[in-house]
Amino acid sequence: MPPKDITNESAKTLYQAILVKSLDILSAEEEEELDALLDTDTTTVEDVLSFLKSKIPTFDLLVLEERKKLKEGFVSVN
Repeated sequence: MPPKDITNESAKTLYQAILVKSLDILSAEEEEELDALLDTDTTTVEDVLSFLKSKIPTFDLLVLEERKKLKEGFVSVN
């Protein structure tokens, strides 16, 4: 797999992990807001991350934790 493909796949995996973890933190109302945002065709990854950051006070820590898990997963595979 070319390096660019690995980077894209890693970014997608990290994004998905952040979304899943965020669902455990968001209120039901905030989840509905997120669903509406995700249903909009013009929503970008940056829009979603910005929304999550505005709703989750510890968002930066959450991202760091998920990056660490992803990195550890790569190390254990090699």
